[in-house]
Amino acid sequence: MPHKFEPAHKERLLSQERKRLLDPERVIALLPMEPRHSIADIGCGPGFFTLPIARHIPTGRVYAIDIQEEMLEAVRARIAEEDVKNVEVRLSGEMELPLENESVDGAFLAFVLHETEDKVAFLKRIAKALKPGGWLAVIEWYKKEMEEGPPAYERLSEAQVQRLAKKAGFVQTRKLPLNEMHYFILFKKA
Repeated sequence: MPHKFEPAHKERLLSQERKRLLDPERVIALLPMEPRHSIADIGCGPGFFTLPIARHIPTGRVYAIDIQEEMLEAVRARIAEEDVKNVEVRLSGEMELPLENESVDGAFLAFVLHETEDKVAFLKRIAKALKPGGWLAVIEWYKKEMEEGPPAYERLSEAQVQRLAKKAGFVQTRKLPLNEMHYFILFKKA
């Protein structure tokens, strides 16, 4: 079973180095969001992307979803500290998403897919939660050895993510490198 990020190290997910590598504003500019959209940040961690997304959809809603309560506590603290009103925090199970079918316009999945056991079933569950024409954004590690991140054998190549998403009913609309360690792929629900 793939390892999960250790919540005790959650501060790394909010570091200045991470902001340099994965500037949330640059990443969010790649998302086909509208101010009224509802977006699921699945595997939100301490909310590195959650709060910036929320600021970009002032009349919409962000569902901050994670399987680790410690991560959700960190998100709640940041939401309170920054007085963000359009984020709803939800605990999920390994394969259960606390979302109704066809309830969100988009799903954001940063560094989560490689941690799931049944990747196609997980992506199919996300597809069910998306409204018709909804989108899925995936950020993952390049499949190579690096000092940072998960071991190379747990990482997913771009081609692997593309195949998994296609099996789950998604069509790719965009792909690009974010930096020397991470890539971004945008899909649309078929």
